[in-house]
Amino acid sequence: MVWFDDSDDPSKPMETRIDYNNPDKKLRNRKLIGMSVMEDLEYKPKTNSWENGRIYDAQTGKKWNAAASLVSAGKLKVTGYWHFKFIGRSMIFNRVSS
Repeated sequence: MVWFDDSDDPSKPMETRIDYNNPDKKLRNRKLIGMSVMEDLEYKPKTNSWENGRIYDAQTGKKWNAAASLVSAGKLKVTGYWHFKFIGRSMIFNRVSS
């Protein structure tokens, strides 16, 4: 994670926020910025997508099933779901230029 909208609480800038909802007490003090939130995605050439992965939701401390696909140049659609994609939630992530 390199950026997120922290406008919900201006007194807590994103650089200071920690993973306080993590079920593993040893990880609750790690910073959200720099944290890896996706794991185990497998590329499927037939559908040009990544499937069968997991995504971590720091707001709840839960891991969800995940799939991802490029929707256009620099835009990645990530879907988090519980067993069935059609009842999941999708977000679009934009590539950041350094």
